[in-house]
Amino acid sequence: MVQVKENIFPKRAVAESRSAITVVSAFATGKGVTIGIDLPCRVTAEIIPRAEYYSKILVKSVVQDPHRLIERCVDNSLKALRVEVNSDELILISVDSEIPSAAGLKSSSALSVAVVKAIFGLFSRSTVKSSEEILRISCRSSIQSGASLTGAFDDAAAGLLGGLVFSDNTKFRLLRHQSLNTEFGSRVKLFVPSYQKLTSSLKLSEYHEYKKVAQDALRFARKGIIVQAMLINSMIHSLIHRYSMQPIVSSIDEGASASGVSGKGPAVAAICPNSKIAARVEKRWKAENPNCRIVTAVITKANKR
Repeated sequence: MVQVKENIFPKRAVAESRSAITVVSAFATGKGVTIGIDLPCRVTAEIIPRAEYYSKILVKSVVQDPHRLIERCVDNSLKALRVEVNSDELILISVDSEIPSAAGLKSSSALSVAVVKAIFGLFSRSTVKSSEEILRISCRSSIQSGASLTGAFDDAAAGLLGGLVFSDNTKFRLLRHQSLNTEFGSRVKLFVPSYQKLTSSLKLSEYHEYKKVAQDALRFARKGIIVQAMLINSMIHSLIHRYSMQPIVSSIDEGASASGVSGKGPAVAAICPNSKIAARVEKRWKAENPNCRIVTAVITKANKR
C-alpha cells in the first residue's frame, strides 16, 4: 500500500453520476436494459484532519444509505488504488443527489458510481481510471453492502455512460451501448408514489418464475420495440408487487412513446415524444393520483467509454 503524503494528491475531488430508467429488469434473467436520464448525484471527496473523529471515513449527506454503501465504495476504491490515508487524516464524503431514493430510479447505483469516481479523482495520480474499473468496483460494492442483489451493472453503466444500455449483470459485461432512437423523444416524466421499496426486501426467486416472459421483453428491446419491452417488464413487477398498471396505461393513453415500472418500482417512467404530451401525462397523473410526486427529466446520450 502507498501511504498518502502531503501535496502528492489533490485534497478535493468532485464526481457525478446520473439516474436511469428501466426498459427490462435484470432480476429474472441476469440481463438488463436501461436508459440514462439527467437527474444527477454529485459527490465531493476531501482529505481533512481527523481531529476528534475516529473513523477514516466521514459521510455528510441527507441521502439515505441504510446499507452503508458509501463506506464500502470508499474501502474498495482505496484497495483497488493501493493507497491508504495518513493516520491523522480522514476522507470526508459529501453527497448532493436529485434522484428520488428507494423508488427504482437507480439512486444507489448513481451514488456508488459517483463515490468511486470521486475517490479515483482524489488519488488520480496513482492510476489511470477507466469506466470499466469504476463500474466493477461500484457493482461489487453494491452487492457486498446489500444495496443491490445483482450489482445492477446495467443501472450503473447507464448512469455513468448515458444512453441505452444492454448488459449481462452476472458477468458485469456491457453487451450494447448506444443513444436511444430520437423517434421516441427525449423527455421523461417520472411518477413517484409516496411510499418506498428497498432492494434488500426483494427475493430473486420470485422473479425467476417469470424468466421466459422476461426473455420475451428482452427480445422486443433488442429489436427496438421499447414500448412492448417496458409493458411486459411492468406486468412482471405488477404481478409480484401488486403495483397498479393505471399510471402506465394512462401515460400511453395520453401519447407517451413508452411507459413502465422503473427498477424494482414503485416509480413509473413515461418517455414522451414532445413537451405537449409530457404536459398531458403529468396532468393526467396528478388528476388520478393527487398525492404522487412528478419529476421531469431528459434522456442522456451515449458517451464514449
